[in-house]
This record gives sequence, C-alpha cells and structure tokens, in this order.
Amino acid sequence: MTQYCPRCGEKLKDDALYCANCGEKIPRKSKFLNKNLILIIIAVVILIAVSTIFLTNQTQTVKVDNVEFELPADYVKEPIRTDVDYDGNVKSSAMGWSNDENYIEIGVARTPGAGIDSEEVASTLNGTPTKMYGYTGYILDYGNEGCGFVFGIQDEVILVYVSDYDVFDDVKVIGKTD
Repeated sequence: MTQYCPRCGEKLKDDALYCANCGEKIPRKSKFLNKNLILIIIAVVILIAVSTIFLTNQTQTVKVDNVEFELPADYVKEPIRTDVDYDGNVKSSAMGWSNDENYIEIGVARTPGAGIDSEEVASTLNGTPTKMYGYTGYILDYGNEGCGFVFGIQDEVILVYVSDYDVFDDVKVIGKTD
C-alpha cells in the first residue's frame, strides 16, 4: 500500500523511516496488529466461551451434619431441614436441594460416642450392592419416585436420594469434616 509523508505529502518508499523530501519521521503502523487481527479475535472469542463454560459450571459446597458434599451451583436449598435425635443415641440430619428439573436430598445418621458399623447398617436396607463416590454401598430403587444410594463413612450412614438416577452425577462426596 502506498504511503505519503504526513508533513509534506511526498510519496514514501516502502518501509521508510524518514521522508526523503523533508526529513519528517514516519510513524510506523503495527504490522503485528494487521497480520494477527484475525488470530486475536479468535483468541478473544475462545476466551469468552471458556469463561462462560467455567462460570456456568461452578459448584457449591454443602454440609449435612459433619459430612461435606459438592453440588452444582444451580441447586437451591429447600427451606426444610430435618434434625432428629433418638434418645440421644442416634442423631439424624437431612437436607434437600432442587433446581428446575431435579431434586437431591442427603441424610446423615450417626451414633455419637460409641459408633456404629455403618456398612452393616447400610447393608440391611436390601438394595443392590454397588460402588459409588468411592464407597461401597447399596442402590435403592423407588420406581418413579427416584432412587437412593446408602453407604457408610466411619460411624455415619449416609443416604443420597435423587429424583432420577442420572442426578447422582451432580453429587460429589467430599467427606467428613471432623
């Protein structure tokens, strides 16, 4: 592309640093920007797409009794929380979360002090033996009402109930906090 001196209007040679006619210093246009403009635009679009995916896939950490779980951020805690104490021997807590399509309820039962064999308790529920979340437990099928996974962590029996089997993928067990 032909370039002219901004001071005197003389036609300039390609890549001239100064005007041969008046000695004016010639401002340099960035060839980098011209040559790489498309690459820069593509990089910005990719960055925006990745940021959007990252922001929409955020999670929340929730705690039921002293066990932590991770759920997708779009699940909202239901207003009801159940805490039960059976003669001071067995304590139970349950909380639920839902989004526009699914429901998750997590219950934790424990025996303070003496402890219980949580795996033995889970096995008495007669579900289908399976391994999920890194724990051996039992799947309970409630038909059209959803399903649950019962397993033990030390002296606690945990039930993760979901409205649909695929919702198990939305739950991550972090573990006990104490």
